[in-house]
Amino acid sequence: MADPRDEFSLRLRRLNAKRKTSLRRTRSAFVDNDGYVIVRGYREKRGVPYTGLMVLLVGFFGLKGALMAQLGDGVYAAKLDKLHQSETTVSAIGAWTMQPDPVSVLVAAHLRDML
Repeated sequence: MADPRDEFSLRLRRLNAKRKTSLRRTRSAFVDNDGYVIVRGYREKRGVPYTGLMVLLVGFFGLKGALMAQLGDGVYAAKLDKLHQSETTVSAIGAWTMQPDPVSVLVAAHLRDML
């Protein structure tokens, strides 16, 4: 017949092994100059900040649409042509970024009704 203490000892060994491996993954320990053991947890890895990216995109298209609504189609196209004609790389990137797209045209159409 099996001794209950053997089963208990086996369970304790398994639990201690699990605890040891989980502590190894979540904490780091080191000895400082005074001989104290310092245990610190690892920082969690952060994912992609989807909320921040969405706020950035909504803000960009919102401001671009507001600019298009405020200036009007003709003035906006003239300023965009002026940007296309300049020779610097920054102006070329700005012209490519500010060209009308369906989202900003839709925002501009809705804002024109309010203005």
